[in-house]
Amino acid sequence: MGHIFFVGIVMTTVACAASAQARKPLPPGVVGVLRIDAGTDYVFLDRPTTVGGACKGWKAVSIQAPGPAGSGMTHIICWKESNGQLLTATAARVTPEVVPMDLIR
Repeated sequence: MGHIFFVGIVMTTVACAASAQARKPLPPGVVGVLRIDAGTDYVFLDRPTTVGGACKGWKAVSIQAPGPAGSGMTHIICWKESNGQLLTATAARVTPEVVPMDLIR
């Protein structure tokens, strides 16, 4: 339950934070980066997740300090694109909030 609440807060933050995020070239293997706060980035990776459950077949998210991709935790949430929308999930369930993919690209 705590993870679902957390992901819901993150998705709400997406709408606010993404519009202010400067767009830079992304390193190979990274689809997008979302700055959550001054010390936290969500890095949407182009590789399968190992979370399992509702994330089976989805892609990994690295939750990390700003910096090189892959240096953070990747066993908490996952993502996928569906009809131009960004979906996130935990092992327990898919988050009901969806946002446009262009918010992370």
